[in-house]
Amino acid sequence: MKIIQPINKNALIVATISFLLGTLLLLFFLISQSNIVFDIGLFYVIIASVLNIIVFIGLITNAIINYQYYQENLTTIILVILNIPITIGYTIIIINNPFLKYF
Repeated sequence: MKIIQPINKNALIVATISFLLGTLLLLFFLISQSNIVFDIGLFYVIIASVLNIIVFIGLITNAIINYQYYQENLTTIILVILNIPITIGYTIIIINNPFLKYF
């Protein structure tokens, strides 16, 4: 599917960057077990959550205004929302930290 609307393109960029940075921070924390990386990750989750909420509100508004592009809007909204369960999963990994006994 080709993305036509600029707000949807920007939302996908934000969602992708949020996912990639979160994944890198998780991996770096699991490797280093550093409290500084943990603090940076916590700060990142707060900032990324606020940014993604703002993007989500913009997407909902755009979907209402430009309802003729419902399929594109719905796809973009779903892809942005996918970051929520990923963040919850990463948080569960940090809390349970399966690598703590090895380092």
